[in-house]
Amino acid sequence: MSTIRANSGTATVAHDDRAADQAHSGQANAASLFIAVAALIGFVLLTVAAASHAVFPFDQSLLTFARSFDGTPLIWQAVSETANIPLIVIGFGLIGWLVWKKHHREALLVFLMLAAVTAGSEGVKQLVGRPRPSGNGDGIPGVVYSYPSGHVLEVLTILGIVAVRTWRSSRPLVLRLALPIIVVFEAFLVGFARMALNAHYPTDVLAGLLGGTAALGLYIWFTRPGAWATKRSGDADESSSRAKAA
Repeated sequence: MSTIRANSGTATVAHDDRAADQAHSGQANAASLFIAVAALIGFVLLTVAAASHAVFPFDQSLLTFARSFDGTPLIWQAVSETANIPLIVIGFGLIGWLVWKKHHREALLVFLMLAAVTAGSEGVKQLVGRPRPSGNGDGIPGVVYSYPSGHVLEVLTILGIVAVRTWRSSRPLVLRLALPIIVVFEAFLVGFARMALNAHYPTDVLAGLLGGTAALGLYIWFTRPGAWATKRSGDADESSSRAKAA
């Protein structure tokens, strides 16, 4: 009898723990949606101001500060380049890995998000039409304008998705904690490098941070437990078969 009671008590505790975990997960997902919406609103407001040729008092002072570190341009160029080819490799590698693991819906979501981030960044550049601080292009044909910083936007989005997936995994806690810190550091470092190279204003970098935060928050929301993107095609087929059998 005591064994039955002990087992019942253990089951109750386990059920309570699962319920608490689900509640915490639900709160985290709701927070991610709130952050995404808030960041998106901030991005839109900042974009409207930039398109209206508003003067941001801190832009020139922060740019001058960043430019004071331009004595080693090769270093800053190397930092900036970490947000080019390496990011493309990581992005497509992530999509390929998701397909290999049969997370087809999440792979499609990531592909669409990366396409939207890239195309959206270039579209906003054309819409705002802000010249770069240097007055020159970025060395890439067709990339003339400054706002927003596509480098920062894509760093935060692509590496952020990797960090979120790692956090949700069973990887060692040290890695799960370290990776988000590394991503944030990389985003700020790339943003600073872009300013040191006189390629972006601070508000360009801020816009990239806001846009990347919005994209990452939406990714977290769309991949929450039970969401469409987290279901595998096989799971859906199996559920349909069960329903027909019933």
